[in-house]
Amino acid sequence: VKEIVESYMNCKNCNGACRENYCSLCGQKSSVNRIDLSYLLTEVASSIFQVDRGFLYTIKELLFRPGHSIREFLLGKRVKHYKPVGFLLITSTIYVFSAYLMERNTFIYDLALGFEEGAIDADSGSEIESSLGWLSKYQVYIPLLILPLFSFSSYIAFIRSEYNYFEHLVINFYITGQQMIIYWLFGFLFFKENVFMVTPIFIGIAYNFWSYSQIFDHIRAPARFGKIILSYAYFIGGLLVAAFICIGILKAFS
Repeated sequence: VKEIVESYMNCKNCNGACRENYCSLCGQKSSVNRIDLSYLLTEVASSIFQVDRGFLYTIKELLFRPGHSIREFLLGKRVKHYKPVGFLLITSTIYVFSAYLMERNTFIYDLALGFEEGAIDADSGSEIESSLGWLSKYQVYIPLLILPLFSFSSYIAFIRSEYNYFEHLVINFYITGQQMIIYWLFGFLFFKENVFMVTPIFIGIAYNFWSYSQIFDHIRAPARFGKIILSYAYFIGGLLVAAFICIGILKAFS
């Protein structure tokens, strides 16, 4: 009698034995691949057309242990987490819609409006003004527009780490999504007349530093913080270059 030996692999989420396509203990897929472009494209579609679970769990994890939680997601423990793109879209919508109901401007709106008024004062052309007006109107999409650039900046700053560009995108989807919750919670405590109205922005930046410090805790603290600052420097430089290019293109066709 031949002995039949069942082959199985360990679940990356709970480390249980997987003999089927899904783990019998936690329900996660047995095959969890590294995050790449294909994963993100699939995840965007599922974020739009499917209702996922784990939203409150993801907020809790990102509130108390953001970097560790994101790193676990990247390593394959994903079944309890809300998908990163969907998480950012929902938290941005909550922030913007709440500000609309309370007749308050969001920080994103004030930023776009400030650039728009500056363009008007500088007589930069109707195309630039209309573009900035579009950004202020559809402000919920601004994080999705700038995150690829910031993720590329953080990827370059941490180029020697084990994470690829698409994994940096996921890192920043989660961090920015939680920053929307921070702005939502603290933004209404500081009115425009208050000298502390920019406090939520500084809290959001501090949260970003904290999250990256946990994700890259294997790097010595001075080098780690230097790389985080370098990410912001690359990002600001990239924004300025992109702004000059866009203004030049818009002026060329005006």
